Amino acid sequence: MPKSQKRVGLMVESLHGYGPRILDGIARWVHTHSGWRTTVFDGERSELAKLVAQWDGDGIICSITDQNFLRAAQSCQAPVVNIAGRFFDNFPDSVVSDDKACGQLAAQYYLDRGFKHFAFVGLHDSTFATERSDGFKDTLAHHGHPVTILKTPLGKEKTLAQSLQKLPLPTALFCPSDRRAASVLEACYQANLRVPEDIAVLGIGDHLQLCELCHPPLSSIDCNMELRGYEAAGLLSKLMSGDISPSQPIRILPTSVITRRSTDTFAFEDEDLIRALHFIHHNAHRPIKVNDVVAATSLSRRSLEQRFRSQFHQSIHDEIWRVHFELAKKLLSTTDLGLQAVAERSGFRSASALANLFKQNTGLTPRTYRAENRR
Repeated sequence: MPKSQKRVGLMVESLHGYGPRILDGIARWVHTHSGWRTTVFDGERSELAKLVAQWDGDGIICSITDQNFLRAAQSCQAPVVNIAGRFFDNFPDSVVSDDKACGQLAAQYYLDRGFKHFAFVGLHDSTFATERSDGFKDTLAHHGHPVTILKTPLGKEKTLAQSLQKLPLPTALFCPSDRRAASVLEACYQANLRVPEDIAVLGIGDHLQLCELCHPPLSSIDCNMELRGYEAAGLLSKLMSGDISPSQPIRILPTSVITRRSTDTFAFEDEDLIRALHFIHHNAHRPIKVNDVVAATSLSRRSLEQRFRSQFHQSIHDEIWRVHFELAKKLLSTTDLGLQAVAERSGFRSASALANLFKQNTGLTPRTYRAENRR
């Protein structure tokens, strides 16, 4: 092995859930930076903790998931970077989700869909769950909306169903994880509540298989796990080069809400406004004009414009381009499509038109945005 090459152990708990996507981000860093020899370990928490304590290489990226794991990481002689969302308060060399920002994103998503009633389901048994709840509640409080907190444990879906039946309808409900959201969908079924018409359900983490197997398919916040892995590798590289530890964990902002059937609704009382919004969102992939949106309603262009400005403080045209732009950002960060293909699949007539809008809205070129947000 060359002298300059660094031996890095990857002890990412059980290669499921977040694990593969975090490893994708680490792999992207390794493939674009020379000098690492990585070894991937899989196993139970206790096994991985022992491997961390015994590692005689140059650095470790791991998921600190319990107190034993934390003690092993703290006693390790080599630099260690944690990528789990637990125990990072005691371990600043961590790269984690910005959980408060996730809650804020969930709240704004539901506000944009016209909801007036809100609930959070989950126990505040961890820092990440508490911060996600706080971000959700604080944002809604700023807009004058209280949040009903339901603390029913997992496995008590019948009890949760009884609580859900007492909520005003429709209610926008947010959970601190996809796993918790899946249990809420079961409770809604037992309570004979329609999803999303009565209760809209949003999770977090975007575990693709779990979300797609739910009934109905579960909407979820994408926490950009690939970027977490990429930034973890970058941090470890600095620590192995002698840089001092950060004073606080590095927090990764969520990218977007991945809308599936469980939240694919609007809660406005104005049926024509709902028709217009459905038309815009369901046609984000193709060029549409204001007159196309108007034709999907029973209103005149002037009347629909007035309703958009009253509700959203923007024009129909502005909303069309906002939805096109969000789709373009998603395609840039999740695919390898060229810029022209991204433009064509997100309703833009040309790559130059998309590039100009990117510059206006973000100050970045599409290429720079992709490099900074690749997942």
